[in-house]
Amino acid sequence: MPAYQQVTFWLSLITSLGAGIVAWLLWSRNLMNSYRAFFWYLCAECIFGIAATLLQSFGSRNAVALAFLISQPLLWFFYVAVALEIYRKCLSRFRGIARVGQQLLVFGLFGSMILSVATVQPDLETARHAAAVNVLYVTAAHRVITGGITLFLLLLAVVLNWFPVPLAPNTLFHTAVSFFFFLSMTVAHLYRNLTGTDATDNTNIVVMFMATGCLIAWGVRLLPIGESDGGLPTGNPRDGSWLLAQMEAINRALLRVAK
Repeated sequence: MPAYQQVTFWLSLITSLGAGIVAWLLWSRNLMNSYRAFFWYLCAECIFGIAATLLQSFGSRNAVALAFLISQPLLWFFYVAVALEIYRKCLSRFRGIARVGQQLLVFGLFGSMILSVATVQPDLETARHAAAVNVLYVTAAHRVITGGITLFLLLLAVVLNWFPVPLAPNTLFHTAVSFFFFLSMTVAHLYRNLTGTDATDNTNIVVMFMATGCLIAWGVRLLPIGESDGGLPTGNPRDGSWLLAQMEAINRALLRVAK
């Protein structure tokens, strides 16, 4: 096995096992229910990652490509579920606003996807002239989805910075790390799709390094005490109390209407 394949093999195995360890930590710390979508994403990432690593070692290249093509749509589903979960956690104190905002959330996520699709043409041009055309088409779609989620989380961060929404330390940290996680995948896949399959190995190594760093951060910082804290206010502290009172009044009114 060439040196770069050995590096890819061990990094893939470490990242997959790391996802499983973080999922176990969430379960052992009684945080699984608070991060249900994230927990199941980690489980799926662990299973798919280990399966891909074994196929890379003992299976054919076609089997590895087929497993990649099958697993990606399932992971995309979990990506979107994690983004929706972050949104709900950020507005957990304002259930009325969160309930009414579901439609705005869908439009916002859909608009982010459209912006990503608008920039995917160079990726598709490269894919048409590549040997592994199906794989590059899937990575182009992967970049659209992760790019859309990145833009959505950025928009959510702007809203949270404008309004003084009290956030638990875990929620604030999880949102920040998730944004970096999706942003790093978006940039890495864009680079691979623009440069072709020759950059696949180097890109995979960079992505796995970034993912491992995010997994370490999640495993170290997502603690039960971060959920029970009173919450960290965001936004402008000068007008924070007034805006917070207005949001609570709107939230109560929406809850009455929803009933």
